[in-house]
Amino acid sequence: MNSSAFGSRQVNRAIYLDGEGMRLMRPGYFTARVRQFHECERAFCHELLRSTTYRLIIEVGCSCYRLIGVKNDDCDYLGIDINPPRARRLKEDKGAVVRCEANKFFKRRRLVGEIMRRYDGRVLCILPFNFLGTMDHPMEFLTVMCQTPFDLALSLFSTSETATAARLEYYDRCGINVQAVERTDDCVRLDCSNGFQAFAFDPCVLTSRISAFGFRLNEAMYFDICNFLHFSNQRV
Repeated sequence: MNSSAFGSRQVNRAIYLDGEGMRLMRPGYFTARVRQFHECERAFCHELLRSTTYRLIIEVGCSCYRLIGVKNDDCDYLGIDINPPRARRLKEDKGAVVRCEANKFFKRRRLVGEIMRRYDGRVLCILPFNFLGTMDHPMEFLTVMCQTPFDLALSLFSTSETATAARLEYYDRCGINVQAVERTDDCVRLDCSNGFQAFAFDPCVLTSRISAFGFRLNEAMYFDICNFLHFSNQRV
């Protein structure tokens, strides 16, 4: 898989800091299929966290820290977002939110090491709601992620025709005009008039790439609208 094939223009970050990006994460703009995605995501994460002993959950692109409610009482929560809402400290829920670009956060190796030490290595990083598919240069970001010692869970839009139609309906409701849909064996990319690019990745392609960094696929769930993958870092 050639990383350059997935190189989005450096505009997605700016979109998410503007009004269009905020609409993308407001429940009032969610279509029925998007709500279905969120319901499946919560069910997957809830089951995953019931069967594992993670002590910290990191939600990247946390928006309204949607997944804080799925963690166990003994587990801490850290949300990372470039434009987080409201309070940064969530003391009653044993959590915190950091205003930071994801790329910059995971490149802070000393901080990553301190997090691993504090939580005895039992850390799960979640990329929720197709976060990877809306990053600038998603494969470069995935490489940064795979160089950290955290376990990894990904929530992804499916590459099915049903999922593509759902994405088009969702973006239209948010006021984002999709000009072209590009489909390959590896992904489906939406090219928007404002420069925004969004991918849906084939889960087999991602599994192959992530496994090459020493991760093992523990669990996968596949739906017509969305896919979920959970990896453990075997290098730790």
